[in-house]
Amino acid sequence: MKRGKIRCYRGYAHAFGRWNIEVFYTMPDGHHMKLFTCIECGAILFMDMDNPALARQTVQETVGDEVCPECGRLLRNSLREYPENFLTEDGRIGHFDPGRHYPPDSESLFKEIWQLP
Repeated sequence: MKRGKIRCYRGYAHAFGRWNIEVFYTMPDGHHMKLFTCIECGAILFMDMDNPALARQTVQETVGDEVCPECGRLLRNSLREYPENFLTEDGRIGHFDPGRHYPPDSESLFKEIWQLP
């Protein structure tokens, strides 16, 4: 699995009594990149949802027998949408809703993460 750079925004979640847990999110405009996480280790991955080869497939069908590049677990079992779901430092699953507010481009950053097929 290779790594790629995507434009995303920084957000701060609240979970289990902790504040300011850093998460990242994308906005569904232009080229739609969707973020996912391995719920076992917290690795962040992305998929190009505009790729015509992925049409009519579920995410689990698309990843097939791919394993997480960080922990080796089967992604079809451990993959969840991110940042809607994220792994906290103590191993619990937190949740974050980025909302529909479009931040200015000046607040975006490029993050290098794992690219799903």
